[in-house]
Amino acid sequence: MSMKLAAGLDINNPATFGELRFWGLRRERQVYDDDNNQTGEIDRRTYNLISTIQQDIVSIILPGHVPIREFPQNTVVELVNPEINSGANRNFRGADAFWWITADDIVAVKPGGTTPPTPQKPPHGDGNKPNPDGK
Repeated sequence: MSMKLAAGLDINNPATFGELRFWGLRRERQVYDDDNNQTGEIDRRTYNLISTIQQDIVSIILPGHVPIREFPQNTVVELVNPEINSGANRNFRGADAFWWITADDIVAVKPGGTTPPTPQKPPHGDGNKPNPDGK
C-alpha cells in the first residue's frame, strides 16, 4: 500500500533553499509502452542544485515537456512554482516515508538578483477557502 499527500506543499524559495546553484542533470526518465519498451519520449528530468540553506545538493524534478536545462555549473538559479510531495510505503516495521521536489522550470537569476515574472499556480484544493495570510 502506498500513500501520498492529496496536494503538495508550496515552498517559499528564499526561506527554504536560500541561494540555489545549478550543478547539473542527474537523470532522465523515459516513457515506456505497454510491452515495456522505451518510446524515446522523456517523462521527466531530475537536476541537482546546491542549496545554501539546506547545505546540500537537492534534486529537482521537471516535467519532460520542458526543454533540457543546461547552465554553467554554479550558475545562480531559481525554481518556478516548486512543490514538495511525499509518500509512504507500508512495510513489516511500519512505513518508509519518502519525499521529492517538483517544479515547473528552472531559470537563471539575472545579474542584480531579479528574474522575469512567472505565473503562479492556483491554490490547492477548494478555491473558495481563504489563504492563510488572509489575502
